[in-house]
Amino acid sequence: MARSISKLIQHFGTQSLTAKALGVSQATVSYWLSGSVKISAEKAFLAELATGGAISAASLCPLIAQVEARHKVGESSGKFAADAPGPVGSVYPSSNSQAHS
Repeated sequence: MARSISKLIQHFGTQSLTAKALGVSQATVSYWLSGSVKISAEKAFLAELATGGAISAASLCPLIAQVEARHKVGESSGKFAADAPGPVGSVYPSSNSQAHS
């Protein structure tokens, strides 16, 4: 994450200009850079917008990166989930399942 914070600062030119663009103090940017404080999801998204996408929110904030990773896993494994029956004896609802009497 420190590398992404460095890129963010390089994008704006200085810690002070970065701080001004994101509505925080220069000290806050310094804390982000040192790793003593993590950037919030809100500020990470704001940074992505302020840089026109040059710096992604996920590269700045571990929480966003984690959510995106889970979403990607869900997309790749979810394609067939609705068509696949659950394990024998499961109560997994499936559109292909029919109740047996």
